[in-house]
Amino acid sequence: MSDYSNYVEQAGIGRTPQLCQDALVEMLKELFAGKKYTGQEGREELTIYKQDLPIPEDNDVDADTEAAAAPYIVVQMTGGEIADDDSPQTVEFSLIICCYDTGVKREGYQDVTNIKEDIIQRVCTAPYFGGVFTILKPIAWALQIQDTAPYYFGACTLTCTAPAMTQDTVLKELL
Repeated sequence: MSDYSNYVEQAGIGRTPQLCQDALVEMLKELFAGKKYTGQEGREELTIYKQDLPIPEDNDVDADTEAAAAPYIVVQMTGGEIADDDSPQTVEFSLIICCYDTGVKREGYQDVTNIKEDIIQRVCTAPYFGGVFTILKPIAWALQIQDTAPYYFGACTLTCTAPAMTQDTVLKELL
């Protein structure tokens, strides 16, 4: 557990959106456990990152080796909302998918679309995760149009519900 996590726990500070992100990462790790997709060294398991790719600690020599990140999903928390006192909090996520393929047929997008479809099928058939979070519809997805071969990208946008703070019920009864 990081120093930040310890601080939050000790201070009793609410971090529901972060817990939602953590639970979404765990759900994705379970969904893709044992599955392999195109990467720099052939078929590899997906790595799931929270919010951003890690900062490279080496130089660019590792760009096309197994030390490179692809294939991966980055689970970015992008926003949220509490609409009113009676609604749950919504938390928005972008799941950025990346695969790598050096083939001349440029088929790297196929793994991206298969990963995207696995995510969509999971959230449509079982939208609940982490015990208290729910994925809402609509679910949006997109594939990158620009040429970034040998890297291929796609994304899914999810909106999740999470518990929200509510007004003090005693105060609410007085109003």
